[in-house]
Amino acid sequence: MLKTGVLILKNRRFSFLLLISMLLASCASNEIQESEDDGIKRGLLNPEQFIEDTKSEIKRNVRLGPDVDLTKQELFNVRKRVRINEEKPLNYITHNDDTKEYFPISINFDKVGVRDGMRMLAEVTGTNILLGDEVDGVISAQLEEVPWDVALEAILKLKGLAHHVDVSSNITRIHSQGALVAQEDFDTKRLEDLKKSIDAQRAIEPKYTEIYKLYYTDAATVSSQIQSVLSGQSSDSWRASSPGQITDSQGITIDKRTNSLIFKGTKIELDFISRLIAQIDIRTPQILIEAFIVEATDDFKKELGARLGYDNADLWEDHKGKTLGISGLATGSAGAQSLGATAGTIAENLVVGGATGGIGGLFTAGATTLKVELNAMELDGFTKILSNPRVYVLNNEEAIIKQGWEIPYKTESESGGTDIEFKDAMLILTVTPSIVGDGNIRISVKVEKKDADETATNPPLQSEEITTKLMVKNGTVVVIGGVKKQKTIDSTDKVPFFGDLPIIGNLFRHKKDTDKFEELLVFIAPRII
Repeated sequence: MLKTGVLILKNRRFSFLLLISMLLASCASNEIQESEDDGIKRGLLNPEQFIEDTKSEIKRNVRLGPDVDLTKQELFNVRKRVRINEEKPLNYITHNDDTKEYFPISINFDKVGVRDGMRMLAEVTGTNILLGDEVDGVISAQLEEVPWDVALEAILKLKGLAHHVDVSSNITRIHSQGALVAQEDFDTKRLEDLKKSIDAQRAIEPKYTEIYKLYYTDAATVSSQIQSVLSGQSSDSWRASSPGQITDSQGITIDKRTNSLIFKGTKIELDFISRLIAQIDIRTPQILIEAFIVEATDDFKKELGARLGYDNADLWEDHKGKTLGISGLATGSAGAQSLGATAGTIAENLVVGGATGGIGGLFTAGATTLKVELNAMELDGFTKILSNPRVYVLNNEEAIIKQGWEIPYKTESESGGTDIEFKDAMLILTVTPSIVGDGNIRISVKVEKKDADETATNPPLQSEEITTKLMVKNGTVVVIGGVKKQKTIDSTDKVPFFGDLPIIGNLFRHKKDTDKFEELLVFIAPRII
């Protein structure tokens, strides 16, 4: 009985302790929950505030896209736009002298004489001020942290005064408005008289006639440019005369036969023109454009990649310096990009095949190595070299290469007879290079290929065309393509002799159609000469 009572007592104590523990745990949980709620309320993570703070960044990303990890070259291009000048609104003082710093000052004048006030202002600002005899009166002003030029302008307007700043002597003259206007009218008249005196002096200076031979530019173009530069001169004597003639007065004569310019003027004028021509008449760079126009099979890209070593970092690279391979394989994060045959599309350094992939990248080993491999692959049947033109072209000039023949077409004339017309079935390459100046060449390329079945009468012309603009590094090879066509080849597999037997020969032969795809690829290798 005693043991039972002790056991019941112990159970009651245990139940009491368990109840106390549960109550304490519940309170702690509530405190933690309340602490978390209070933390959110105090701003540890306020969803509404977070959305408001990031709204502008989200709008910017939607409009401009996410931030891009720029390379050194791209950062260099970004820095091309640098602010070199800023024009601030001008008043009369800053218009005459923009070299001073107009710091803010505070003024507290109570019936102070104008002359005394100007003297104190001159001491504070370090400005030399001269006052006219007519300047008089008193001023009362209280200004706080106002640029001193603004304060001076306000005080002068209040008293009906005006000032003139002589930058060369660093002297500011203050007069009544009427006196200053009269003084400026006098100064303007003196300047006009001085200008007339200078023109009269030029008129009696000796005149010289000189011939300038131009080597790299057109005489008419240079004449127009020089006249535009000289159009701001006071003398109207500079005007072009007709080619081959010299006017009695000063002017410019164009000699088309020798591509020369004849000038007549003073020594100073002719020296200026000589320096100007020296900067204009310079040698225009020229570019050697070598192209490989090929028709490639489906296995061409794999074979060329195996021959050249597409995993060689010294052979293939994209415009960001990452190594490229074949079919868009890349060892870097940027893969090949598809351009196709879209006209007027601009790419940087890289143009590759259509949506199914293709060969792409900059082949840095040069055109000679590529030419050897293409010739070898042509012998193995992987490709067919349609043309390998080479042409020299001046910078920013167009070069056109045509290769093909004319096909006669019979047409009926209005009289009922037959006329013969000729249509071009040619391969035409049009290239316009432009040297950028940082080692790259911007090229506008257009490739047209027109084929016809010569065995048929009046055959239809099949046309393929690629038009694009791209940026190529000097001395590298770029590939453009994407124009694919499908051919169906009919073939027959048969058992010798038995397959040729009538009727039962069908049991020993099998006809099949094979689809063959060919892609027009253009390798362009520009090099600055």
